[in-house]
Formats: sequence, C-alpha cells, structure tokens
Amino acid sequence: MSPLNENQVRRVLSTFAHVDGLLRDVERVSRNELSPFAKERADFAPDEARLMRSFVETARARMLAALDRLGLPRPAPSTSARWSATTALTFADIALSEITEESLRGYGRVDAAAARELVALTADLRALVARGKSLLHEHDPEGLAERLAAVPGVAGEVLRAVEALSTERGMAELRPLLAAAAERALAGTFDVGVFGHVSAGKSSLINTLIGAPVLPVGATPVTAVPIRIAHGEPGAGIHLLDGGSLSIPIDAIAEYATEARNPRNGKGVRAIELTAPGVPRGLRFVDTPGVGSLGSSGPAQSFAWLPRCDLGLVLIAAGTAAGRDDLALVAGLARAGIACRVLLSKADVLAADELQRSLAYVRDELASVLGPEHDVGVLPVSSIAGHEAQLEELRANVLAPLAADHERAATDALRVRLHRLVAAAGAALDGAGEDAPPLDVYRARAAAEDVIRREADRIANAAGAIIHETAEAVLAAWRGGADGKTAARASIVKAGARSLEAVREAVDGARASIGAEESSRERRIPPLFDPEFLDALPPLDVPSIGWHVLGRRIALARLDPVAAPLSDALTRYAARLYAWGMAQLETLAEPVGGEKSPMDGGRPELARLDELIDSIQRDAVA
Repeated sequence: MSPLNENQVRRVLSTFAHVDGLLRDVERVSRNELSPFAKERADFAPDEARLMRSFVETARARMLAALDRLGLPRPAPSTSARWSATTALTFADIALSEITEESLRGYGRVDAAAARELVALTADLRALVARGKSLLHEHDPEGLAERLAAVPGVAGEVLRAVEALSTERGMAELRPLLAAAAERALAGTFDVGVFGHVSAGKSSLINTLIGAPVLPVGATPVTAVPIRIAHGEPGAGIHLLDGGSLSIPIDAIAEYATEARNPRNGKGVRAIELTAPGVPRGLRFVDTPGVGSLGSSGPAQSFAWLPRCDLGLVLIAAGTAAGRDDLALVAGLARAGIACRVLLSKADVLAADELQRSLAYVRDELASVLGPEHDVGVLPVSSIAGHEAQLEELRANVLAPLAADHERAATDALRVRLHRLVAAAGAALDGAGEDAPPLDVYRARAAAEDVIRREADRIANAAGAIIHETAEAVLAAWRGGADGKTAARASIVKAGARSLEAVREAVDGARASIGAEESSRERRIPPLFDPEFLDALPPLDVPSIGWHVLGRRIALARLDPVAAPLSDALTRYAARLYAWGMAQLETLAEPVGGEKSPMDGGRPELARLDELIDSIQRDAVA
C-alpha cells in the first residue's frame, strides 16, 4: 500500500514518464547513428557514448526501484508497437499528402517546375510509406510463412511460391494480398463484405438479414476493427493485437467495437468474430470499418478489407449522391476481380418514382466509372418493417444461391484471387530493383491528380458562380430578342464541359509525358454534364418591361429555382469526374489484361503458377 494519495501517485508517475522520454532522447543521440534530418551532430566519442547509455540504464533502474519502495505500480505497456508504428506512418502519409503546389503557393510565388518535382517526390515517398504500412497491416503471431504452410493443395503451392518470390525481391506490398488469399483459402465460408459510409445503414442491414440485433446500431465504430458474423449458436470472440483472444457474450461487443466504449482502440482489438443462427450456412458477413469513421483513416481501413471478401455489398444511402469513396470502393472491388452489388440503403425514405430515378442515377454513375465490361447490379434495400420485399430480392437472388453452393462459389473466387495475386507479382517484378515505379510516372500522375482533385472540388462548389455566368448568357439572349432558356441550358452545360476538358487534358498530358500506350479498355467514355433538371427549365422569355435597367437582377431572380438542383447535380458530377479521372491514371502504373499480367509469358515461374491455378478443381475447396 503506497503512503501517497491518488493525485500524488499520478504526479510521480507522470514525472517519471516524462524523464524517461528525455532519457530516450539521450539514448538516441548517444548512438551516433542519427538521421540526416536530426538537429544534433553525432559528436560523441565511442567511450562517451557507452558511458551515456550506461547512465540511462542506471537512471531507469533507480526510478523503478523508487516505485517499488513507495509501493507504486510499475508502468505497463498500453499500446501495441505495431499500432504505434502504423499510426506514425499514417500521420507521415497525411503530412506528405499536404505537399501540393497549392499549399506551397500560400508561402509565395511557386516555380512551376520545382513544384511539380516536389509533388512527384512526395508521391514517391508516400509509396514507400505505403510499403511500410503493408508490412504492419497483418498482425500474424504465427508468421505469414507458417500460415501459408497450412494451405493445402495447389492454392498452397501457388501462395508459397509467390511468398518466396516476394521475400527474395523485397516486395512487401504483396504480403497483405498473400495473407488475405491464405485466409480465404483456409476458410470454409463464402465471405460477404459490407462496405459504405458510417451512416449508410450497414449494421442495420446485417441485423435485419440475420434476424437478430447482434451489431450495435447508431454508434460510431472503432475504425480498425472489422466484425465477422458466421452461422452458429450466439457467441462472440475478441482477437487482440497481442495475439490473445477473449470469449464474451454477444450483447457485450459494444465494449470492444464502438468508439464510445473503446476509444481509438485502446483495448487493442484486432478483429471480432460473432456467430448467430440467422446467418445462412456457408456464408459469413463482414461488417467493415465505415468510410468516414474516425477521421482520415476510415477510408484506408475500409479499402484494406477489399481483398478479404468474396463478394462486396456497397451501401449508398438513398437520396444522397454517390460520392468519391463510394465509387472508389466499387472500382476497387472490380479491379480486384471481386463480385460486387450496390445496395441503395434506406430506400423507404423515397417515393416509388424517386426511388426509380435514384436507381437509374446510380447505375449511370457506375457505368460511367467502370465501363460496360463491369455489370454491377443495383438493388434497393431497407431495414424498416413493411419493406421486406426489397430485402427478399437480395436474399433470393444474391445470398441464397451463394449459400446453396458456397463451396463452388468460394473456389471460383479463390481462383480469381490467385490469378490477381500472380498478376500483382508480375507487376512488382517489372519494377525489380526499384522501390517504386519510375519517378517520371509519379511526376505525371502527381501533376494530373492535383488538377483532377482541384477541378472536382471547384466544380462541386461552383453553383453560385455558374448561376451568375448563366444570368449573363440569358441577358445576352434577351438583348437579341430570343428566349433565354436555350442560352441558360448551353451556359450550364458548357460550365461542366470546361471541367471535363481540364480533367481530360490532365490525363492526356500525363499519358503523353511518359509515352503510355492507349487501349480501348483504358479509354472509357468520360461522364458528360447534362443533368435531367435542364429538360424542365421554365421558359425564360424576354421580360415586358424593366429588363434594360434591371436585366441582370431579373435574370438572377428567374434562375433562382435552378440553384438547388444545379448544386446537387454539380456535387454528383464532381464525384463522377474525379472517379473517372483517377481511374484513367490508375492505368499508368498497372498492367493491362484482366486477371493475368501481360508479361507472364516472359516469366516462366509466373506462367507456371497461372497454369496451376487453372487446374484447381471445384471439389478442392480447402
């Protein structure tokens, strides 16, 4: 029992922790292996450095002895080192992402060439940071090699061959893909990942599908903690970052899965496994971290779970525009060769005619981004009583067939996954000896991405400026004695066309600067701006009086009803334009050719693996 009170204990412990932090600085500078960006000079003599490190060890030992004499608890680690490293790399990525030409312009005039070079270099650094994060992405106490050794048959042979290649060539970016493929090869289920924004209704949908309120609804989820729900008696298992696990009642998962009860994952949860009798046999639902949860890391965590499912359900809340992240999630699933369905959630909030228009809009958005080769179904769903028919369509047409033949479906999905893994290995080998694609690719992409991002942001917020511009066009039509409706429509469409032209020029410029070849697959038709509300523009005939003096004010008043639908249309168009432009840039650093890399024929080891994958039989499910 300590003779000190609670506040005195807290003061002593915090002081010792602060002193230990200062001692860590002493220890760091005494090693004479300082970063080139360190402010200190490495001027310790070898004997001095050893003495300083000995002093640090002695000081720490005496602080611990003092705690013991006073009956105070020794400090216990509360955070995973992997978690801290991942957090540090995430913040490094955020800091690098803020080095843009626009941000530099805030400090004065920017040399355009220097700015482009610096942005390209930061893109290169971000790629290296991403590789570092990929090493920490999977916490696997047994080790990746041991997990791959447990995968039987052809799938195991392919995975072990790719792992050996990745280890030999230092291709760390393949490790998350290898871990995901091993997990899927060993699973006896067909995994259905549910993606979307925090407010899209993911948890409510899963609860309704399985007929039990197993997932917390309305609470902010812990960003990095996915929840998987399989068939079985009600139960919950918590997997921790330190390799341990807990069994808890199913109604207690909020203690580990919500930000309110487990802020910033202070309890060190890696994943949560639930079982419930309402889950169709053979299927497993994965409630992924929501896009928009806990700041900027939410999207990254959601995207990290794309390769770990066999089917992706992407929820978009009815009545809202399909945003950049929504379209990027669907595009990511398509590029990974994973089947996808888009669900228009909370469909009960829309009247029947509004629902049909919303479904048509989402289908058009997806077609413009993905192209005709990717047919993604769009279904309305609702978790509200009285809308069971919509959910029944999802159950009957999507989930039930998969559950009935989940072994075949899982094997087919595994075959595609392995082909993609081999293609990724081929793409990495193309850059063997380098940590990233050539710097000129980064220069081209970074400059184009900056233009696309700025143009999408500008057009999304341009309604007011376009209304004033359109008022001038209407006024010019009146001066010529013409109705202003045609002029208004042309002005609004032209404003969208300018943004499209800027994005196309950025894409074409990036391709031309590195001599990238084109293909029909790469050059999808871009989205055009011609929203439906323009068809319903009211007549803008010449006013009978006053317009010579108050013409601009009158034109603005006539256009006022257009402001709201124009703002909504621009927001939607900005997301489409951004997704389209970024999809074009993706091809600058990715192989073309579907499931297999085009260079596989030139690499016998990869070609052999592709042949092995094709030999996987439907009855060879792990």
